[in-house]
Amino acid sequence: MKTYQLLKSHCSKIFFSGTGNYWYEGNAIGNDKSLFYRLYAIILISTYAFMTVLEIMAALIGDFPNDEKSDSVTFAVSHTIVMIKIFSVILNKNLIKSLNKSIATVCETYENPMLMAEKYRIIKINILAYVLVVYGAVAGFVFEGLRKLFSGSHFVTIVTYYPSYEDNSSLATSFRVFTTIVLSVMMVTMIVSVDSFTMMYLIIFKYKVITLRHYFDGLREEFDRNNKSDAKGASEKLSKGLIEGIIMHSELLRILKDIDTAFGTVMAMQLCQSSGSAVSLLLQIALSKDLTFIVGMKIILFVVALFFLLALFLCNAGEITYQASLLSDAIFYCGWHACPSQKPPQRKLGSIVLIACVQAQRPVVMKAFRMIDLTYATFLSVVRMTYSVFALFYAQNK
Repeated sequence: MKTYQLLKSHCSKIFFSGTGNYWYEGNAIGNDKSLFYRLYAIILISTYAFMTVLEIMAALIGDFPNDEKSDSVTFAVSHTIVMIKIFSVILNKNLIKSLNKSIATVCETYENPMLMAEKYRIIKINILAYVLVVYGAVAGFVFEGLRKLFSGSHFVTIVTYYPSYEDNSSLATSFRVFTTIVLSVMMVTMIVSVDSFTMMYLIIFKYKVITLRHYFDGLREEFDRNNKSDAKGASEKLSKGLIEGIIMHSELLRILKDIDTAFGTVMAMQLCQSSGSAVSLLLQIALSKDLTFIVGMKIILFVVALFFLLALFLCNAGEITYQASLLSDAIFYCGWHACPSQKPPQRKLGSIVLIACVQAQRPVVMKAFRMIDLTYATFLSVVRMTYSVFALFYAQNK
């Protein structure tokens, strides 16, 4: 599937999730300025925000047992970060619209159908796996709520300031069920509008870089074929193709800066969420002496969901760094050194290649908070740090 079709299809899903129209072609997807849509979006986001405020109040001033108090802190932190991520994407809507147009058109002429099919398959696998992990974690909290209900307590998934722990009235029960439904819908908005959108952009950009590398490889193959029969024509064609490739490379570097601006907050906040919340959750396992199997699975599924998303972000960002590092060799070996002609355009070809290689050799590394590299190494460091804290407290508790 072409990048244009892929992005347009996803933007239509985002539109129905209530965060607006991110497509650059007018109202081709829908009118997010209509009164009905604005009302729908305000109700949806306000409901998420209201629930998050109640979670924060429960964590700060609520009177709950230890297990529900821990859950309230976990959800208050996690959902506050989710709201920040949602608002960061909404605030960058105009930038994302222009990004959609830029990334859909750059290198479009040279996209290989097999490579595009591979890209589409990778995106589908990543998103499907993430959806399963997220709703697996949600199911863990729902099962724990049902276990409490059948053991004589009350059903609860999201711990909010209202209702209080002692309140088992019909209204309180209805509100707890309502917050569970809101959680499920909120996860849809988070997955569609924020996390999968960010992930999709990283994967698309990676394949744009691969397409550009194949383009430079193709220049060399075409030059070798044409050079046997028409050396002058082959040299001129190589010169034009090389300049076009360098322009595409510069455009990709510009697009990457815009991606960092549009989605940098999402990845930075996910880094905080995965490291901070995971430590908090694992400490519950390390310090609790009467942890049931379902509670343990609930915590583990949540931790897996947090780290799985972080892995998708950091590993795809790290893959961009790796693929970009291969461009300098592809540019250098494009065949410029074999051009026989010594006319002015060809005499300058070596200088053009040198400048392009220097530009391609600069590390393309996305950063969180403009300080922390979003790479494989960072992901491994976060996992090691989280496990070290867990192992330390677990050993002391034993």
